[in-house]
Amino acid sequence: MLGYRDPLFSIIVFLLLIVIVLLSINFFAYLKEKKKKHNLEEFIKKFDFLNDKEIESIFSEDISSNALMLLAIAFEKEGNYEKSLNIYKVLLQNINKEKFTILQNMAEVYFKAGFLQKSKEALYEILKSYPRNIKALKLLFVLDDKLKDYNEMENIIEILEELEIDVTKEKAYLEFQQSKFENNKEKIISLYKKYPILKRNFVNYFLNKDISIVFTSILDDDVYNMIDLFWYIDYLPLDKESFKHIQAAKKEITFDKKPPVFELEVLKYLPKDLANLEFEYICSNCKHITPIYEDRCPHCKELFTLQIEIEIVKN
Repeated sequence: MLGYRDPLFSIIVFLLLIVIVLLSINFFAYLKEKKKKHNLEEFIKKFDFLNDKEIESIFSEDISSNALMLLAIAFEKEGNYEKSLNIYKVLLQNINKEKFTILQNMAEVYFKAGFLQKSKEALYEILKSYPRNIKALKLLFVLDDKLKDYNEMENIIEILEELEIDVTKEKAYLEFQQSKFENNKEKIISLYKKYPILKRNFVNYFLNKDISIVFTSILDDDVYNMIDLFWYIDYLPLDKESFKHIQAAKKEITFDKKPPVFELEVLKYLPKDLANLEFEYICSNCKHITPIYEDRCPHCKELFTLQIEIEIVKN
């Protein structure tokens, strides 16, 4: 028999301990995965979907999950969010892999459809299991912006910083929104100096609050880059060449010098009230075009990527 002091006995006990530890780790991992699966199933039950027999029949025809994902994306692009969500629901209930990818897509569809709270719940469900999911964190930041939840936006910025993600734009945007909400003019001026990307926000804010600050703070190049903001102003001081070019294009003054903006030069030679300028905005990130300027591209949701495009149109 082996004694307690026998080296072989010690080795056997050591090996048994290793086996017990490994079994315990696997058992707890199994429980964790089971709990994750249960939470996801309970989460799915919280959402109300219209019964869509066509989608269920499509799944029963042994079509691959990838094909169904493409179909859901196609419905989303068409704006048929209901069918897109129904397909994602069928996929969640019938496949074991990529569940959180599907959940991410569902969160984005809910966001586009305007169901912000449901989108937020979907993102929370993802972050329970994957707290470092950058895509989910960024979409949650956009959602909180819509809901004006500035405290959570600050928390998300801190998390992204810990993940070594550049959040300069997000910081600048959040601080500006908070200052604008508080109507803190001094803070907005200091933010403009700290973050040059806030130039348009600064100009747009003070055009409505104190236009004289705008006139004394910007350069001619700024005016050309934001000509849509200045084009409809009735009175512009003539201490800048850019303002003179705008007035000349409107036939309000005569100014012979050639402007750097081609459309302004064309208008100078057209009869008064024959044509006008219109503006649209193209995203430098995704190339999506939108007729209204926003700080965030409505398509890819990136901040400060919209660039102005000028067009001459007949009145």
